[in-house]
Order: sequence, then C-alpha cells, then structure tokens
Amino acid sequence: MRRGFRHVVSQALPVGAEVRTAYDGCMTRRSYRTFLPVLIIVTAVVSWSCARYSSGIRAKSSEHPDWGVYQIYWGSQRFQGKLDDALSTFASKPDYIMYYRDMGRPFPADGIQVIRDAGATAIISLELWRWHDSKTRQLPRILAGEWDAFFRKWATDAKRFRGRVLLRFGFEFNGDWFSWGGEPELFVEAWRRARGIFDDVGADNVEWVWAANITSHPGGPENDMHRYYPGDALVDWVAVDGYNWGDDHEPWHTWTSFEKLFESPMREFAKRYPSKPVMIAEFGCPEGDDGQKAAWIRAAYRTAKHWPQLKALVWFNLDKRREGELNFRIDSSPESLQAFNETFAASRGDGG
Repeated sequence: MRRGFRHVVSQALPVGAEVRTAYDGCMTRRSYRTFLPVLIIVTAVVSWSCARYSSGIRAKSSEHPDWGVYQIYWGSQRFQGKLDDALSTFASKPDYIMYYRDMGRPFPADGIQVIRDAGATAIISLELWRWHDSKTRQLPRILAGEWDAFFRKWATDAKRFRGRVLLRFGFEFNGDWFSWGGEPELFVEAWRRARGIFDDVGADNVEWVWAANITSHPGGPENDMHRYYPGDALVDWVAVDGYNWGDDHEPWHTWTSFEKLFESPMREFAKRYPSKPVMIAEFGCPEGDDGQKAAWIRAAYRTAKHWPQLKALVWFNLDKRREGELNFRIDSSPESLQAFNETFAASRGDGG
C-alpha cells in the first residue's frame, strides 16, 4: 500500500474498529445507520486515491526536485576554478556535483571539500577499473579480496571526512561499454562485499547509489537491470542514466522527450522499490533545431515535478564533440541556459 494511500485512509477512519465490525456482519441496525455516511465518504476517498495513484508514479506536485551537474575533476586546485566558472552561470547553487573516480586513486577528500564549500553534496561515480587498465575485469578480483584494502581505506577516509557523500558504485552495470558490465551475479556480490567493508568501518555518512543505464545492452532477461540489485538493506538510492541523443547522432537515434525516456523506469522503480528515493544520475540533451533544447528542458522540469519519488537529477554538463558525441552543456545556447535557470536552477518556489 502506497504511503499516500495509507495516509488518506488513516485520516478518514478514526473509528477503524467499528468499520471492521461492519465488514464482519456484526454491526447493529442503529450503528449501521450511524456509520453509513462514513462508509460512503471513505469509499469515495479511496476511489479518488486509487485513481490518483493508478499510474504508480504521477501525482500533482509543486515540489522543486534537487538538481546537480557533472564537473570534470582535474585535481582540487584546477577543479576549484573550473567549478566556480561553471556555477557562475546558474541562477542558484546546485544541490549535487558529480564526478568520476577510478580504483587507482585515493578517496578524493580535497575535491569533496571544494564541493562542500560550494554549498553542494558530492556524488562520486566510482569506476570499477584503473584508467590505464580499463580492460581487466575487476569484479572477480573484488570477490577474491584483492581490493579489500582499497575499499577499507576509502571507507576510513570517508568516515573521517564526516560530511555526506554519495557513492555511485559501478554505474551503468547493465551496459556492455564497461568491463564491470554484463555480470549481474558477480556485480551483486562485489557490491555486497564493498558495502560490507564500509559498514564495518562505520562510514555511515556514505550513501550508496545503485545506478542502471536506461536500457540494457545486450537486451534480454539475463541482462535485465533489476538482476543487478543487491537488496534494499544495501542500497540508499536507486538511479538511472539516460539521454536524448537527438536526430543527428546515430541512424537509430531520434529526438526523445524526457517523459518518454524515463517514464518506464520511474514506473518500475515505484513498483519494485517504493521506499527508495530515485535519482536521474545522468541526463542531457543536444541543441537540436532553434529553441528545441530550451523547450525540452522546460518540459522535462514539468514532468519531473509530477514524479514524487524522483528526488534529484544530475545534468551531464559537458561538450563531448571532440569525442565524436554531442554538446550536452547547459549553456550550449543562451535559450537553453535561460530555460534551465528558470526551471531546475530557479530559486525554490520560482520554477515554472
């Protein structure tokens, strides 16, 4: 039973015991007359509530979702300047700033402090490889205990840092572009081992983000994203990454709305993980035709506000044209920047 539904019923039925007796067929004629109006009201309220929540995800909401951006990390000193430049274009400070880290590097306390000083919370996307050795499969080595010391040092340093940190461990595991992808059983056991070390150390300021790709590659039930789920007790956030690639990137890509991209996983998360906050951990959109990106951003914001389980979104704020991909920067045009500043980055209560 959904939380909102339970709240409605509990408020409408202060005399629950009497109503249960009525269902048992034991209520007197006088009591039945007394409580008949209550039963009619309850029936109407329940019918309205069921209709409201029938989609599993949509509800009227004016809540402004938290927002964040990806910012490349090049060491704390350079990172400070780059981050200041990026954030100066926004109408408000982001709630989250995300960057990547591989398993060949220490816990990035300096970078996290820069993010904290900017008034945001860090999301560290931990790649389960070394950047100079991206082909070696590390999942079997994690299970063999070869990375235990690494995880213990990270956990110890994170605990010492004390501030809130989100760890996006082995993201996009259901894709075939990372060496840790495509092995759900091994991934689950690796997650459990690493999470167990953090718990043993007492690094309870670290929140674990389980982040799938929006589609599985390869497809098929054996690579379904949910096979990679390590269990509610070991996951703090459920998340998904997805992009509108537009019409001009690959022949199979077409311009896709935010709602079409994310409605299916949002519905599935509501059904499978109703108690978990949801994050869209990476999303973005190219410029498209005149005004197309700005309109996409505004429509995305309107949609996001109607998904109450969605608590945070992180825009992939990077121009990747040098790598043969697309310019996902928010400020790829003045119109797109204005749209973002009037929606996601607007001051609380000002989003349109």
